[in-house]
Amino acid sequence: MIQVGTSGYSFKDWVGTFYPEGTPPNRMLEEYARHFNVVEINTTYYGIPKPSSFQAMAERVPPDFGFYVKVHADVTHKRENPEPSAKALFQAVDPLKERGMLRGYLAQFPYSFKKILPSRDYLVRLADLWAGREPLFVEFRHTGWYKPDVFAFLKAHNLGFVNVDLPVLPKLPGPSAEVTNEIGYARFHGRNAATWWGSEGPLRYDYLYTETELKDWAPRITEMAGKAKRVIIFMNNCHMGQAARNARMLQDMFADVAHP
Repeated sequence: MIQVGTSGYSFKDWVGTFYPEGTPPNRMLEEYARHFNVVEINTTYYGIPKPSSFQAMAERVPPDFGFYVKVHADVTHKRENPEPSAKALFQAVDPLKERGMLRGYLAQFPYSFKKILPSRDYLVRLADLWAGREPLFVEFRHTGWYKPDVFAFLKAHNLGFVNVDLPVLPKLPGPSAEVTNEIGYARFHGRNAATWWGSEGPLRYDYLYTETELKDWAPRITEMAGKAKRVIIFMNNCHMGQAARNARMLQDMFADVAHP
């Protein structure tokens, strides 16, 4: 099974570019679920909402819809005391978990998180914290992590690996097709090399993939599918609905095995 979605769904600039004109914020997820059956929730990186927020999300989607939730910056960027933040997130997503809609968590580490022994020790700490829960997937932004010993380490600790599409820049990872916990995971961030460093938000992620660029990923996606029970792909080039457009393109490419 190959499932395709986007990193977030609630964007004002998607109205008219992907959502029908006049779509209010409280109808965006419902409209999104007409096209995709998985979504990545990224707002939890900035703040952890009350369980009622996830309760409302669960009520707006079909019962087989899946959520992947990004962990807070306390876990991936500050890295001083991840336990309180993680436990607060576990409590917040209970409404999803109770309905079987919670599929996993995303830990997106920054470029500054390098492959050194303290970093590995920290990942073990997170693996212990997530033991017995929905899988935790880790995304590295430094190419130093892209080593066979790292993949073996992640497998040993039941941590998922996130394959990425990024601009071609020194020390940023290139394309890969690794699977370390039975689920293939890929995120497409765009290829804006000129605006990548020092930018966040629209400038960094303002990129529309061409059909050729996405087709170049087809062999890797197929390879992941051969090693995994499920492949999850999220488009993070969210400016002006571009992520949704590219996600639909990927769905069409894998229409025989993609859901819906």
